[in-house]
Amino acid sequence: MTGTLRDLDGADLGGAVPDKVLRATGKSLLALGHRDGRTVVIKALCTSEEFWARKLAREISVYRAFTQAPPPARVPRLVHTDGHAVLVLEHVPGHVADPERYPARPLHPAALDSVLNAVTALARWAPPQGALAPVFDYGDRISRYHGAGFLDDGDATALRALLAGLPPSGQPNHGDPLPSNLLLTPGGGCALLDFEFTGLFLPGFDLAMLHTLLAGTPGAQDRIENLAAGAGIWPAFLVNQAMALTRELRIHAELPDSESELRASRLALLRPQWQALRERLHAHARR
Repeated sequence: MTGTLRDLDGADLGGAVPDKVLRATGKSLLALGHRDGRTVVIKALCTSEEFWARKLAREISVYRAFTQAPPPARVPRLVHTDGHAVLVLEHVPGHVADPERYPARPLHPAALDSVLNAVTALARWAPPQGALAPVFDYGDRISRYHGAGFLDDGDATALRALLAGLPPSGQPNHGDPLPSNLLLTPGGGCALLDFEFTGLFLPGFDLAMLHTLLAGTPGAQDRIENLAAGAGIWPAFLVNQAMALTRELRIHAELPDSESELRASRLALLRPQWQALRERLHAHARR
């Protein structure tokens, strides 16, 4: 695809008419349009790569599950899908919490409240039987990151000890709660967007991700830790923190030299968090 509206010619849009391109990447085209007098958002797959085809298929299945059993969190309503390459969704007014993975400016306390309310609400959702599946195998992830050097022997042993005492992944989580996937609405709420990585996790995965990504927002990490402790999910939260932090460390350690400044600044943010978590992991595992 070239990233123009003509790329949607011939696509099954269910009667939606595209008006303008919002975003075009190597994986998808996002357009604003209208259908039956209402504004809609059109998302179309624009790659033949199996990985992204599977991700959109997952997102389509999640939206169908939302239609069958509406979640307690605000999400766009499914208007139409062709079942494999096109989603037509309700347009929800608002602005994203931040366009960057790590917000350059701290979130306002009211925005932080809305974000945390949204992800904890989604975690309470009871999806239709079989609608969601585990997104990854925790034991396998620990082994891979151990082998790659992001976990040492003690880290891996502590994580496996914690994991052995936890039930299988069974809590619905967004899976990718980047600030750009968190839409702050005019009424003071937060709508969740982009469900390509949504599925079943150990409790608190989204909270663990936000704990890392919102490190620059004063009070955010304390709020999140209190939520996890109050919900009685602390051991699972620690494991999820390890999954989130090691992944972020890998992503940023592998940035090319052309992005050396970003690499250095992000690793400087992440490494102290990882060291603090390692101490907690080892202490909790010993207990």
